[in-house]
Amino acid sequence: MQSSPTGTPSASALLSYFQSSLKSFGSSPSTFLVVHTTTPSSPPPPSLGTLHVLDSSFNPPTRAHLHLALSALHSNAYPKPHRLLLLLATQNADKAPKPAAFEQRLAMMTLFAQDILAEYSTASTPQQSPAGEGEDLAVDIGITKKPYYNDKAIAIEDSGQYADKETGQQPQQVHLLGFDSLIRLLDTKYYPPNHSLSVLDPFFERHRTRVTRRSQKGTDWGTSTDQDRYLEALATGGAENVGGKREWAERIELVEGEGEEVSSTKVRDYAGKKEWGEVENLVGTRVRAWIEKEGLYEEHGEG
Repeated sequence: MQSSPTGTPSASALLSYFQSSLKSFGSSPSTFLVVHTTTPSSPPPPSLGTLHVLDSSFNPPTRAHLHLALSALHSNAYPKPHRLLLLLATQNADKAPKPAAFEQRLAMMTLFAQDILAEYSTASTPQQSPAGEGEDLAVDIGITKKPYYNDKAIAIEDSGQYADKETGQQPQQVHLLGFDSLIRLLDTKYYPPNHSLSVLDPFFERHRTRVTRRSQKGTDWGTSTDQDRYLEALATGGAENVGGKREWAERIELVEGEGEEVSSTKVRDYAGKKEWGEVENLVGTRVRAWIEKEGLYEEHGEG
């Protein structure tokens, strides 16, 4: 694979690089690939305690994604040192690749990674930083051909990308989800032909999920109390009839969201109307500037 652009590449160079990477990846037998790494001046440690995985369509990346990442990175709950992987699936179980092309999303993810590093550095103070958080954080941009969380976790491990260079030991993966994504993770319709959750057993044996509550009214995932009850039902055997296990609930951390929830659909609508102030409020300066410059989501303002 060609080298990732360094410094501040032009938009055309960045898009050309990601187009080439996607084409090469698509024709290869690989199921996971890191296409870019955003890191401070010091190299990250060779051995990781935790790999945080933020897996989304990033269409576009939003401040909601930013909260998911930073909330986990500043948590005391996971072994250090840690690293963050922003993961884009080139095959999605529910969503076709539109309206923004994959190379455009990868470019926005690269800008978003810069936002994460800037906010992480600013928010980390000696008084609030847990032990081990002083190390420089690296943020990887990765792509996978696998549409399901359990298969993605396996693909990441099989790549050897994050294994200890001496022992081969793999870090614990912590997958960062919204509550709606947890519902999908535990929905048997995604696991044909037997439609059993038993396929998730290796995932929960090795890895964890950090789930942010959803608070929007009138949605399928209900109130905060409903979401607590959903997890309680799992812990008391409510999913055993479809292959689930009670102990999985211990591997799911349910945490509070922060502020108003940000919908990628809302961002696309504002972009279509060229309401750039609203867009920036939802995605930040770097991603807003890219959307505006590249004319993304213009079709959302038509009609």
